[in-house]
Amino acid sequence: MGLFAGAFTISSLVVFGIATAIGQLAVRAVPVRARVVAVLVVLLASMALDGYTMARNRRRANIWCPGTPRRQTPKMIYYDQGAHRAALAWGLDTGLVLTTYRVSAMSWALLLLGLLGVTPWWIGLAYAAGFVVPLWLGCSTSGRLAADNTTVARLLTGRQSIGRLLCIVAGTLSLMIITLNMLLQTATV
Repeated sequence: MGLFAGAFTISSLVVFGIATAIGQLAVRAVPVRARVVAVLVVLLASMALDGYTMARNRRRANIWCPGTPRRQTPKMIYYDQGAHRAALAWGLDTGLVLTTYRVSAMSWALLLLGLLGVTPWWIGLAYAAGFVVPLWLGCSTSGRLAADNTTVARLLTGRQSIGRLLCIVAGTLSLMIITLNMLLQTATV
């Protein structure tokens, strides 16, 4: 788990760092008001895609966010290269944002916000923590939750959509705070 988490964190830091560096050019070239409009369009499109995906998930299982590549790191790496190299490859690939299945459009929105120059350079670290921490918690507590009979445990183990919805709400609120901050900056300009 540690190798996967480290590789995921490194690749997400690199991708979001590059997006943020490009975004600094946008800060100089694009007026603040135009960037605010672009941010709102990105957020609304992301929320619409996630709403569409969640509505389709009620009818069928394993529907991923529209617009994401339908590929993942080949499973044969595990058999050909061993567990350590497979964890490294899977972590690097998954952390890149651009290359694998996504369950939410929020990762794409976050990347676009970086290109618009509204996210800090360390956003890749926050993105990695948002993926790796729940993964670690899920792996380390799943056996205990399945045996637990409390209402919370039954909700978390029986309804995957609750966890996904909470993640989407948290991501949406975070992005709305970014937008509000930009609007406040516009008001002072």
